Amino acid sequence: MLRHLEKLENKGWYDKAYFVTVAVKGFDGLTELIAGLWLIIAPASLHIVLHALFGEVTEHNGHFMQFVAQNIAHIDTSLTAGGIFIVSLFLLAHGVVKLVTVYALLREILWAYPYALAILIAFFVYQVYVFIVSPSIGMFLFSLLDAIIIVMVYGEWQKLKREHAHE
Repeated sequence: MLRHLEKLENKGWYDKAYFVTVAVKGFDGLTELIAGLWLIIAPASLHIVLHALFGEVTEHNGHFMQFVAQNIAHIDTSLTAGGIFIVSLFLLAHGVVKLVTVYALLREILWAYPYALAILIAFFVYQVYVFIVSPSIGMFLFSLLDAIIIVMVYGEWQKLKREHAHE
């Protein structure tokens, strides 16, 4: 990763933006992997965290904070033990796939780009479906971030293909 940071000093804004979006995706994947492991190891702790977060949010006034509190309460009451297990498996799979994808993209493994795009598009389609079924600001933001990443990855793939064609 440090090698990529050194190479970025002489690059334009697009290359820097591409690196940042891929790095954000990698951080997201690592966070999902850790969260998935945490939910498998200590599933009851999710209720404790959500309950504490609910208490913290309800101390603040305002419509937005009440909206957030209601969503936290809904998540807390709707997740069963089976639901937590499914969520943890989803987070683990999502996290591992993202980390492998980010590794391939940062190493500029050209044949991995179509697979990375297919995976990113599949996750994006699923997120859009979830957003349509159960709209939330978080899902909208994650979907928007993924759309930007898909465009950036496609652009980088095309750029690398042109560079390899000239070599």
